[in-house]
Amino acid sequence: MTHQKIAVSLVPSPDHAFPGHPESPGRFRFFDQLQSSSLSDSLVIIDPEPLTPDKLKSVHSEQYIQSVEEAVGRAPTYLDYGDTYATPSSFEAALNAAGGTLSVLDQILDGTVDTGFALVRPPGHHATQSQAMGFCLFNNIAIAARHAQIRGIDRVMIVDFDVHHGNGTQEIFEVDPSVLYFSTHQWGIYPGTGHQKEIGHGDGEGSIINVPLPARAGDQAFERVWEEILTAAVERYLPNIILVSAGFDAHWDDPLAGLQLTTSGYHRLSSRLLELARRFCENRVLFVLEGGYAPETLADNIQACLHALAHRPLNEDRLGPAPFDEPSIKTLVEGIREIHEL
Repeated sequence: MTHQKIAVSLVPSPDHAFPGHPESPGRFRFFDQLQSSSLSDSLVIIDPEPLTPDKLKSVHSEQYIQSVEEAVGRAPTYLDYGDTYATPSSFEAALNAAGGTLSVLDQILDGTVDTGFALVRPPGHHATQSQAMGFCLFNNIAIAARHAQIRGIDRVMIVDFDVHHGNGTQEIFEVDPSVLYFSTHQWGIYPGTGHQKEIGHGDGEGSIINVPLPARAGDQAFERVWEEILTAAVERYLPNIILVSAGFDAHWDDPLAGLQLTTSGYHRLSSRLLELARRFCENRVLFVLEGGYAPETLADNIQACLHALAHRPLNEDRLGPAPFDEPSIKTLVEGIREIHEL
């Protein structure tokens, strides 16, 4: 196997912090292990270029961008109804997170690396065109999708395996057939969107695929979804790049929700995404960090994904298997396949 090169940008945003809030710089406190790990010879550390505010306009309204900038001027404050905070450095932090994402994407599109992982915060997939939500200010993955298209990539697929539905990403692309948005998430929790019947509108009808999973769904459920829905969607859509909203709060140890993926499960899911990218996208795949709120577990899961991107087996699953039996998702999978004629 040829030596894989994985571009990594690290944007910990230490000044974007609010006392007692789960989305904090403490999430990154075990990340220094990445560069001293057995993968270090595969990692190409990229210095992120901050995004200029005008580049946000590919996704966000000018009025909204201005409102975030103004909110930061009166920080500390909240940008929504009480879970998305702003500090005096939050506008800059969000530009750096989006910029770190595009810095890695450019390396992939230039062909200087095989794959990449943008380890950035604040996260992005709840941010709509005009609203901060769910700890997210600007939608990093949506900005990356538009940037890839500006650089000549016609058909973009976004795979979102965060435990929460990426309502912002869905809203941005739900009338756009040039972006296929595929989301697995726990049904019935924040933000309350992502039903399987939400499939897009107008020209974008069919370009949104939602897989709302029951609590305690884990490795078996995800592997079935990857096998029976995701693979069929990729084979039909034929994307030129796969962008991954990589949230790790679907792990059974995460405090914010109730799915049961394992660290080994993340390795297998990432390996399958890489295989699909190899078959359909000339290997082009970019992971972008979203959620994950148990810091040591988050670091383990990112290591698992990086091992997959490096074509290496996972050495250790420190936390082991999930504690509870999984529910059946047979009816759900059959229903989604029928809705999308897969």
